[in-house]
Amino acid sequence: MSRIRVRAAVLLLQEETVLLVRHRKGSQTYWLLPGGGVDFGETAPEAARREAAEETGLEVEVGDLALASETIAPDGSRHVLHLVFMASLRGGSLKVGSEERLAEVRFVPLADLPGLDFHPPMAEVVCDLARGRAPDRLYLGRLWKA
Repeated sequence: MSRIRVRAAVLLLQEETVLLVRHRKGSQTYWLLPGGGVDFGETAPEAARREAAEETGLEVEVGDLALASETIAPDGSRHVLHLVFMASLRGGSLKVGSEERLAEVRFVPLADLPGLDFHPPMAEVVCDLARGRAPDRLYLGRLWKA
């Protein structure tokens, strides 16, 4: 039986930048908001806080839910529900986490987002949120990107 994976992530903005992590998968790399899987018995905000610390070395305060989306592989092999929470920086030191797939962590200028391989493809909505413009809907729908 296949299961839906719930991924909780943080949207941490500083001036005209956003915190991103670059993942490596084989010969490909792509950028994501820091986050990861929600463990059984853990709330989504707790998972977002834990994953942000593990991937970036930063301690964050998790705020309101900013948006949600899903990625469903065309062949049905993968289904992820993404929950993205606004966050604010509380401490820590920026560093790449120990997971093998993590290649880089940094604050990326918002102007650079459209040119990145960003998963799921929500760069435009992230830029809108950073500029104080609320998305027209909280649920972005299916955003599969191979």
